[in-house]
Amino acid sequence: MAKKAGVSVATISRAMASHTRGKIAPQTLKRVDGLIKKHGYTTNLAAKQLRQSVTKTIGIVFPYVPGIFYSEYYTHVLAGATEFLIDTDYRFKIVLLKEGAWWDDYNFRVGEGVDGLMIVHWFKVFSSQAVLEKIKIPYVLINDFDPRINAQFVAADQALGGRLAAEYLYKNGHRQMAVLAGPAWSMDNRMRLEGFIDILKDQGIILDADLVKDAGFLEQRAYEVTANLINKNKDITAIFCCNDQMAFGVLRCLKKLGLECPKDISVLGYDDELGASLCTPSLTTIRVDIAALAGQAAKTLLERLKNPRNKSHQEIILNPELIERQSVKKIN
Repeated sequence: MAKKAGVSVATISRAMASHTRGKIAPQTLKRVDGLIKKHGYTTNLAAKQLRQSVTKTIGIVFPYVPGIFYSEYYTHVLAGATEFLIDTDYRFKIVLLKEGAWWDDYNFRVGEGVDGLMIVHWFKVFSSQAVLEKIKIPYVLINDFDPRINAQFVAADQALGGRLAAEYLYKNGHRQMAVLAGPAWSMDNRMRLEGFIDILKDQGIILDADLVKDAGFLEQRAYEVTANLINKNKDITAIFCCNDQMAFGVLRCLKKLGLECPKDISVLGYDDELGASLCTPSLTTIRVDIAALAGQAAKTLLERLKNPRNKSHQEIILNPELIERQSVKKIN
């Protein structure tokens, strides 16, 4: 057996592991700690994972989208997972996947050294729900809920959020409304939009297709789209934005056009990002606690890891809430 200064490599390894360190004689442990400090030894996690069937590592899977970590949505997913996992014996790693390829045949257990997955935007990672249901390690899907899929979801009720937005604007007298939507690929966006439109239909209001514009969840694109939208529809009294980033873009554009919010046009956002309470006027918005949702997803995944054979359909749905601030005016 190989030795370092009269101490076996196996003894050094045991000294570096918390569960075996106490089994080493004090005098030997003192010598080993001296060697570790002198030579800068660290645990080789890759080699350790090869020897173990359990890695105690969670993979948080994100498909790349433009400006991904400038968005509070994705950073709040990481924050929520961190706050829950920090008190467990699990760690996590970010698995950021490039666009343009499906990951149907990828072995995440071997390739990433993870025991389980928290997956964001599953439909941009896998080609079909059939592939998703064949993943060989436990996983939880965050948002983008689809009741047809036999999987564990932790999601916000996005349709309810859209309904809350429409009900609030209607209650405040608005009848001429426009919507800035996110990208067509976003299931959450579609559900927010469907909920909003459904409430308007219940009130006898049909939202013309020209009043719904795709601004991609991006502030700058919303800024660019808004001027043309308002110039072509001068009777608009309110704009619902399917995320706060787009609402910030609308507020910037209104200021440039010499219009006041909410005096001239009301603006309602979605997500309740930090900037929503700091902008002028402060933004009325639909709050979805993404950090809490991600923490619940991590908790659900660890429960699944205790019983990996259980692949039953489960959904945990969190309700959004309306946060009333200053950006929506009541019309008499």
